Amino acid sequence: MPDIKEIKKLLDEINNAVQSYDPILKEQARDILLKEAFGVESKSPKSLDKAKIASEQSEDKPVAFHQLVEKWTPTTQAEWALLGAYYIQAVQGNADFSGFQVNKELRQHGKPATNITVALEENINQDPALVRQIAKSGKSKQARKKYVLTTNGAKFVRGKLDGQG
Repeated sequence: MPDIKEIKKLLDEINNAVQSYDPILKEQARDILLKEAFGVESKSPKSLDKAKIASEQSEDKPVAFHQLVEKWTPTTQAEWALLGAYYIQAVQGNADFSGFQVNKELRQHGKPATNITVALEENINQDPALVRQIAKSGKSKQARKKYVLTTNGAKFVRGKLDGQG
């Protein structure tokens, strides 16, 4: 078994390697490095959130987008974008989503956003942020962007779906 000083040194190296990463990417990178270094899965809050979401879905929670809309009908385009993002990431189980995916879902239900990027940016600029941009391919404003729903964003939507607020 490795010496405790060696383990601490390895953990410090891992923390130093990922400290400048985006918080979500930092957690994923840390989990990968810990698995490689020690051969064990990390019990990160994110993986616990996925288990919680899965258990909530199995408890007779809505699984179709229109069922979510029946529980909460958003009033602004930013809220519609947030509900679409929740559906794509939390209900469908995708790790991330694009504005195109969200707007496609909204369009299928007669509520397309005039400008999905602006709607998602409103959620990004909330305090605390409800959505985070994690990637951008291209240099222009029209570049494809990838987003993730934050824990606060998921809590906000779940609160609305449960009739709170």
